[in-house]
Amino acid sequence: MPFHTIWEKEGIKWEFYDFVTSREIYKANEMFFSDPRSERAKYQIVHTLDTIGVEWKPLDIVEVSANDVAASRKLCKMKMAYITNNKKIRKKIEKYVEISRNLNSDWHFRGFESEEKARLWLGEK
Repeated sequence: MPFHTIWEKEGIKWEFYDFVTSREIYKANEMFFSDPRSERAKYQIVHTLDTIGVEWKPLDIVEVSANDVAASRKLCKMKMAYITNNKKIRKKIEKYVEISRNLNSDWHFRGFESEEKARLWLGEK
């Protein structure tokens, strides 16, 4: 799998690398929600600076968005920071964010080009 999962005190960080498929995105999401630590998580970091490309079809984006919105009813006000410098990857993630917002997710989303800036935002109350 082209990602590492790092559980932190208040959240989770995924470091994606190489080429990522819809299946791997779904698998990362499934690992998060099946772990009891997700119930107290306040944030997710999606780090893609080492990702060369992503195959995430529109229907798969909708499915992940819908699953996350359903989970957001229990995991309220979570922050999701995505870190990328790749325009194509950013476009896919922004589509996910747009769909999630249209489905009334109460999660907060923001994109960054560095982990340092993302962590500053995550630390804001």
